Amino acid sequence: MSGWCPRCDAVRDAGDACPECGTRLVSVERPSRERSRPAEPVIEVSAVTEGPPSVRLRVALAVAAVVLMGLAFVAGRGTGHGPPRVAAAATVPTTTSPPQTAPAGERRLDWRARPARGITIAALSLRRIAGGDPSGDDVGQLTIQVAGLPAGRQLLGLLGLEMLDSGGGVFAGAEERPVAGIRAALVQPAGQAGTYVVDLGPTPGVDTLARISLDGILLSQPPSPRSRIELDTSGSWPARLPLRAVAPATDSLAVDLSALNLPTSAATMFKGLALQVTSAFVGARRAVVALELGNVPGTPPSEAPQALTRQTGAFPISVRLLAGNRAVCERTRMFGEGPESAPLVVVDCPTAPAARLAVEVGAGVRTVPFLATLPG
Repeated sequence: MSGWCPRCDAVRDAGDACPECGTRLVSVERPSRERSRPAEPVIEVSAVTEGPPSVRLRVALAVAAVVLMGLAFVAGRGTGHGPPRVAAAATVPTTTSPPQTAPAGERRLDWRARPARGITIAALSLRRIAGGDPSGDDVGQLTIQVAGLPAGRQLLGLLGLEMLDSGGGVFAGAEERPVAGIRAALVQPAGQAGTYVVDLGPTPGVDTLARISLDGILLSQPPSPRSRIELDTSGSWPARLPLRAVAPATDSLAVDLSALNLPTSAATMFKGLALQVTSAFVGARRAVVALELGNVPGTPPSEAPQALTRQTGAFPISVRLLAGNRAVCERTRMFGEGPESAPLVVVDCPTAPAARLAVEVGAGVRTVPFLATLPG
């Protein structure tokens, strides 16, 4: 029988105490020669205060690992840093970051002119589009808001639009085109009701714009009860698609062109201009009516818009759809504004079933003086 001295870390061959230090020995069993594989030493745990070197090493490593992990956790919580995943999240901007601003090339204006004739105009924003011109130049878009327009009229263009920079020079300009014989910077509806976009030519940095001025606005003529045609829509209105075709009226609408500013010779030529309903459909709580422009002497119907625009430039036709005496919706179509040659005006409106529908038409423009400087 042999014994192991915990203090000297040595195996003694005999005795109950270590001959060197006097510490009580721990009895161990020598391996048997007959066994093919040495057995692990049997240790009386109750009799030791320290483990053997291999056990102490394993225990020390385990404790060190636990301590290090705990320190890393505490350090991470205390400093805001942790594993890479947490560190990456720490790079997200916090609420103390500067507020978001408009993107480069866009400037919020919110310039408002003094009201005139019950109409208010505001310049909302200016946008610069890099390389937006076919030549590669930077162009711009001015967004405006107009409120208080007379019922049944739509804004078509701006008269005398001028944009100046901080030095008093021209900032940018909009191309003026003839509309019913009057030159104006055309506008396009932009999303929200009463909001329009004006396309500008070459545009410098948006921060150099200092002032906007204009002389007036160009409005469409409203549909007139004097140019009216009725449709018999009695019968079934399908609850779902497809829509039911309605027999179009055989007569046509005489379009009043007195507001188109036509030359005397052209006024005689286009005196008989008319719109005729070519097709109509009802159902699914909708009504769709298509009208064709024609009756230009010596001109095929498909070429009627071009024949008229050669005299006046682009011209608008406004159509109102009524169910009984209730206006359902209005649409304004600008002829001659693009390469489209189809002489059609299509009105597609949501409406409840009705026994009769009516279509009223107006053509031409009206100018409204509006001397304004923005900011006003």
